[in-house]
Amino acid sequence: MSTYSRPLRIAFLLPTFPENSNTFILEQITGLIDRGHQVDLFPLSTRSFEGAHSDVSRYDLGSRLRHLPVPRSRWRRLAAILPMTWKARGARLAMLDALNPAHHGRAAWKVVRIYTAASFCRSGPYDILHCQFGYNGPLAERLVSLGAARGAKLVTSFRGADLSMEVPARPDHYRKLFRNGDLFLPVTQDFRDRLLALGVPADRIRVHHSGIKLSRFGFEARQPPASGEAVRLLFVGRMTEKKGLSYVMEALALVLARGRTCTLRVIGDGPLMPRMRAHCENLGLTDRVVFVGARTHDEIAQAMAEAHVLLAPSIRAASGDEEGIPNVVKEAMATGIPVISTWHSGIPELIDHGVSGLLAPERDAAALAASLEELLDHPERWPMLQEAARRKIEEEFDSERLNDDLVAEYTVLIRPRD
Repeated sequence: MSTYSRPLRIAFLLPTFPENSNTFILEQITGLIDRGHQVDLFPLSTRSFEGAHSDVSRYDLGSRLRHLPVPRSRWRRLAAILPMTWKARGARLAMLDALNPAHHGRAAWKVVRIYTAASFCRSGPYDILHCQFGYNGPLAERLVSLGAARGAKLVTSFRGADLSMEVPARPDHYRKLFRNGDLFLPVTQDFRDRLLALGVPADRIRVHHSGIKLSRFGFEARQPPASGEAVRLLFVGRMTEKKGLSYVMEALALVLARGRTCTLRVIGDGPLMPRMRAHCENLGLTDRVVFVGARTHDEIAQAMAEAHVLLAPSIRAASGDEEGIPNVVKEAMATGIPVISTWHSGIPELIDHGVSGLLAPERDAAALAASLEELLDHPERWPMLQEAARRKIEEEFDSERLNDDLVAEYTVLIRPRD
C-alpha cells in the first residue's frame, strides 16, 4: 500500500449536503478524517441539518463546508459576481467561460457554478478534487483546467444514473472529463466495462465499491418463521421506478393466493408513493401491507431486526435509471437477514445466487414469488446463506478496508514520478 509523508488535502464536490440517502459518501468523509486527512466539502446545494445522520454533528461537518452561499435572488447573485471574481484569477476565468456563447445551455456553467469556482479559489490548494457523482464531473474538469482547483488531481466516482442515464441522454457530456480526468471510480464492474467501452483508458479506472461501516451492523442469524407464523417481509427504498416495489406487491399477492401467510412493511417515500398505494389497494393487499414512510437509519436497522426476509427487486427504469449496488442490500446481508433481489446492474457482483442470497429476473413478479417460496421451503439453507452473505460484506464492502484503498489510490496519483 502506498504511503505519503503528510496528511492529504481533499475536496469533495457534492450535489447536496447533508443527504441521508448517501451514507456511503458520509462513510468516506468520516473515514478520511479518522485517518488524519483534511476533507473540505463543496456541496452545490445544502439542506437542513435537522434530522441528518448523527455523524454529521459528531464530526462537526458543517464547519467543513467551503462553498460560498448563493443568494436566492438572481440579481444579488449577479451583483456579487464581479467583486468575487476580481479577487481570484480562476474565478475570473470561470466567469468568462460561463459567458462564452459556446457554453450556453451547459448546466455545468450556470451562474451558480461561478460561485463554485470562487469557492475553490478561496479555499485551495488541494491534492485531490473528488467529484462524487459523474453528473458534476464536467464542472470539476473545468475547475481544474481553468486553475480554480489549483493543481488538484481529479477523481470522479460513477454510481448509477450518472452513467446509465446521462450517457444516452447527452453522449458528449463527459468527453473532456474522460480525456482529462486522472482517475475514475465506478462502483461496479459493470460500470467499469461501460467506461472502457466509452474510451476511458483501463489504467485510469478502478472499481471502488460503496461501503458500509461494518462495526455498526452486528450479525444475528435469522430463524425461519415458525409453523403458523406470518412471514415478515421488508422493503426499503425511495418510491421510484428503479426500486421495483410494484413487483414486490404482485409477488406478495401470488404467494398469499397459494396459501402463505405474509405481511409486508414498506419503508421509504418518494414521487411514486400515491401510485404504489393505489396499486396495493387494487391488488387487495391493504390489510397485508403497511407503508410507514421515510425512517431514520436506526429505525431501518430495527425494522431489519424484526423482519424475516428483505426484498430488493431493482429494475432498469424506462428513463434508463439504474442502481449501482443498493446499500440497503449490503446492510441486510451484514446483519443476517436473507435477501431476494434481481439480476440487475452490479447486484450480481454482491449476491452470489443460491450462495449468499437469491436473484430473480427483473420485472418478474412470478419469479420473485417462486424465490420467496423456495427460501421458505428450505429453512435448512438459511444458515449457509446468512454466513456467506456476512462474509461477502466483510471481505469486499467494509468501509474501513475501502477507505484504506481509497487513500492508497489518492497517494499513487500525487506521488512524484521517478
